[in-house]
Amino acid sequence: MPDRSKTKTRILKTALELFNNEGEAQVSAVDVASVMGISPGNLYYHYKGKPEIIAALFEDFEEEIRIILSGPMEKPLSLPDNWVYLYIIFEEIFDFRFFYRNMSEILKRVPDLKAPFSRILALKETTAFSIISTLEEGGYLTFQEGEKGALAGRIAQHFTFWLQYHDLRHGTTPPKILIDQGVFTTLIQITPYWTKGDGYAGLLTEFLEGQS
Repeated sequence: MPDRSKTKTRILKTALELFNNEGEAQVSAVDVASVMGISPGNLYYHYKGKPEIIAALFEDFEEEIRIILSGPMEKPLSLPDNWVYLYIIFEEIFDFRFFYRNMSEILKRVPDLKAPFSRILALKETTAFSIISTLEEGGYLTFQEGEKGALAGRIAQHFTFWLQYHDLRHGTTPPKILIDQGVFTTLIQITPYWTKGDGYAGLLTEFLEGQS
């Protein structure tokens, strides 16, 4: 992460917690200063308003998610590691959930984030393609022409809109259950192409039993 002063780090930590828990649209820069116990002037000395705070938080998220998403391309994952890896992706997104829950409005107010976020979307799709390609090479998945690319795109979309869909469809859900459901839905999209033993089908059974 970028080298920052202690005050800047505190501002971002406080803002992230407030944005995630209260909703970014409901929190002002003055609210962040108030929770920190500093003057608005002190906060504005470090960040010239909420758009700059959001941009700095996104910079942190971009750095972290790029490291995570690059993993399968640097070294293919083993079959059990894919399960854990999906959790890591969803947990990282959840840690910066304010952005995903108000994505369209934030991108309108902070348009400089559109290009880097578009690159993250492309990386999500490339990562998904890499994972399912490794599974295909291992004989676990079989695709007809065009299916693999389409599946990678669907998985990338799921990573991106999972929180918005769940909030609209189900409302508030405990974090662990929310992340479990995100992972489960990803696996459900993969299973139709599974051709080796009971593999993921067995894993899905274990997952469902763990939720009961």
